[in-house]
Amino acid sequence: MTKKIAIVVDSGSDVPQSVLDENKNIAVAPLNITMNGHNYLDAVDITPDEFYSALATAETLPKTSSPSPQAAKEAMDALFAAGYQQILGITISSALSVTNNVFQLAAQDFPADTVTILDTKSIGIGSGIQAAYAASLINAGESFQDVIAKVRASIVKSRIYFYVPTLKYLSAGGRIGRVAGLVGSVLHIKPVISCDPEGVYYPLFKARSEEKAIQKLVEQVKQDCLKSTHYRLGVAHGQNPSLVKKLAEKLREATGRPVDFIGEVSPSLGVHTGPGLIGATVQSY
Repeated sequence: MTKKIAIVVDSGSDVPQSVLDENKNIAVAPLNITMNGHNYLDAVDITPDEFYSALATAETLPKTSSPSPQAAKEAMDALFAAGYQQILGITISSALSVTNNVFQLAAQDFPADTVTILDTKSIGIGSGIQAAYAASLINAGESFQDVIAKVRASIVKSRIYFYVPTLKYLSAGGRIGRVAGLVGSVLHIKPVISCDPEGVYYPLFKARSEEKAIQKLVEQVKQDCLKSTHYRLGVAHGQNPSLVKKLAEKLREATGRPVDFIGEVSPSLGVHTGPGLIGATVQSY
């Protein structure tokens, strides 16, 4: 008999709200945000809209920190207390945050083979869509080891892309990875960035306008889909609902199918990208 399996993610993994609503076996451990002299639990004490409104008038740029090992452990404790017997942890890239290491430390407090933590090598909707995939496998009755193996395989094959209107926040936050060479190189550059196989940001395209950047992003996603036998699409935005709607429509036209998930960028990711961010992911399996 298959044991009851739960999922724990960090809030930087933008699991679509529809997935959270439909799967009560998913727990979210919030990252921490410090802004305007106040500390907030990501997406708990502050919503995306509240965050971006506050960001517009912030005297200094906000900062983020990972969940504490205790917070991660408490999330796992609550799932075990609710009757789940095995937990799959899914986190944003360990190259961008210490959150994966925090989850690994928390997992050590539980018996072997009851908690497994995976590094998605991605962030935002790119990480969150892996949690959605894991939930679908669990709902289909897959064993714990099969869920782990299939999500691991999907992580290797999946891709994440972000259109970033400004590099100001990535540069200031120190999370810029291999995108650093673009800063100051071209005025008003409109880049599309991705995560490499190690989960580090790198520049994929640079365009002179938002329209051209989105066009290049759509073409890249289309090419990824043509290479995949099975895939799902997700998009997300940071206070840019009109553009994400336009992107979703362009992706539908390019791929011949609607996107599977539309979500919002969490404040913890917005700290490092600023307003206007658009993300698109191809989750291949």
